[in-house]
Amino acid sequence: MADLLPQCLIHKILCLHSFKRAAQLSILSKTWLQAWLTIPNLSYSLGYLEHNMKKVMDNIMERYRDGKIPIEKLDLSYSVYSNEVFPLFNKWLDIALQNGVKDLVFRVPSHLTSYPLPMLTILATKSLRELVLTGCDLYCVSLSSGVVNCYSLRKLSLTQVGLGDNTLQILLNSCPFIDSLILDYCSWLKKIELLNNLPKIKSVFIRKSGTQLVKIQAPSLEHLSYFTGGEEFAMFDIDAPNLVSLEYKGFKFPATFMDANLQWSCYPTRFVLDSTSETIASFMDVLMHMMSSSHSTSHGSNKPLHRQLKEVKADKYDWENQRWHCDPVELGSERMAIRDLKDKFCFLLYWSCN
Repeated sequence: MADLLPQCLIHKILCLHSFKRAAQLSILSKTWLQAWLTIPNLSYSLGYLEHNMKKVMDNIMERYRDGKIPIEKLDLSYSVYSNEVFPLFNKWLDIALQNGVKDLVFRVPSHLTSYPLPMLTILATKSLRELVLTGCDLYCVSLSSGVVNCYSLRKLSLTQVGLGDNTLQILLNSCPFIDSLILDYCSWLKKIELLNNLPKIKSVFIRKSGTQLVKIQAPSLEHLSYFTGGEEFAMFDIDAPNLVSLEYKGFKFPATFMDANLQWSCYPTRFVLDSTSETIASFMDVLMHMMSSSHSTSHGSNKPLHRQLKEVKADKYDWENQRWHCDPVELGSERMAIRDLKDKFCFLLYWSCN
């Protein structure tokens, strides 16, 4: 019965499993074996006790190279501090790029950052649509010496990646059609700036540490998640007039959203705030003041807001049951009822144009 399935469907089934599990399923029949031999998603993890897997993985990659078998996704991770594997990484990456890889995932523990990732070679490919890097060190990578444009890239995810401000800007400018950007604990950055250099950007996730300055000017941006640790004030400046949802997590809330007399430069309809009870209560006061005001001014001027906040609905998160409360919270009644040290609320904001 399993042989009746077309190979493209078997590929989809195998891609739902780990590479090891997919290999086990190949014993079902010759059809499934042939499908596994040409599976488009490859996932390898090289650990401390898996040195013998290097030859197996190398043989598989050579088979894909010699047979020119298309590769949709290559997921490569390692936890071995050894320069001996670096030539293999280069070889496997070259094969994947030559075979038209679309999604490339490379993970390494942040304390093992000596591998010189061939970024120029990666960016030069015309098929790449998603690049996910974890723990890599891009400080030793010179992008300015031979900048290439990767117009196909749509998603860029950097987690605990070592890179400087200039490298980040070169990287973003080289991939102008990114629509999803993740910067997760890239602590070496002093500032994160998106200044109209990503005209197609739709979603941005930033989790930062320290006192990084974040400045965003992105008319196309629709979803923003911004997490900050510690008790430092969030240095946060955003101009995104088409923003739909904003999620913020941190102890100190940006002053931009805490002063009802400042002109908001974005008008999200969904605002998730995960912070201290005191901060959330103060934010509720701001929202109530904005609703009761006929107009607001910006930085001491008499310039009215482009939009007026007309209505707010708030849902409180139930930490015990890991879900949102079904009944909306009234701002005025909840203001004095907050008792927990930490809370999470989802505010639905209804705006009208002035």
